[in-house]
Amino acid sequence: MVPSKRLFVYVIAGVIVLLVGTLGLLSMRDDPVKGELLRGEILPADGFSLPTEDPVSGTPTPGPEGATQASQTTTTTALMYVQVAGAVRRPGVYRVPADARVFQAVTEAGGFTEEADQQALTLAARLKDGCRIYVPRVGETVTAPLEPTAPGGEGGGEESTEIVLLNSATLEQLDSLPGIGPAIAQDIISYRETNGPFTSVDQLTDVPGIGPARLEQLRPLVGL
Repeated sequence: MVPSKRLFVYVIAGVIVLLVGTLGLLSMRDDPVKGELLRGEILPADGFSLPTEDPVSGTPTPGPEGATQASQTTTTTALMYVQVAGAVRRPGVYRVPADARVFQAVTEAGGFTEEADQQALTLAARLKDGCRIYVPRVGETVTAPLEPTAPGGEGGGEESTEIVLLNSATLEQLDSLPGIGPAIAQDIISYRETNGPFTSVDQLTDVPGIGPARLEQLRPLVGL
């Protein structure tokens, strides 16, 4: 009788194992993803990650909330205006990045001319909006190559305003003075060539286009 009981137990156990195996196979067929994992798929180091597409239909599935997604963004670079004058190939006003240096503005102006005194400038100095860079020629004396374009403005690298010397200033230097355009700057040069060097700043009123009010505006900015 004992062997019969053991045989009965073995048969029952075999039936249970068969049922469990059958249910497992059916479950794997119903869920392909789990089936793949159960067949030995290696999970990522950070655990299970959601599939990017449905394994049956192949259509993309939405990612988890907070997931990093590639997006197109527009980067706006802040610009400022600076004036470059003197011994450069293309003097003028240029737009440069807000953190630009002197050498970048000179590059925008076409670079130095052959007679430029490159050692007179601090090429790595940071620029500020509205400043004026003057590149002197070899042998030319300039107090502040980097200066504001108008009194009270912010210069780059140096805070002092250059004193323009009436008897030696170039057309570009005179043109940089407030209220003095290229025409009046040329008249100042013509006046000193015709009448000799200025002996007083007050003589500026003898130049066409410069009256008493403009003289007072220029007085702290010019010398002899």
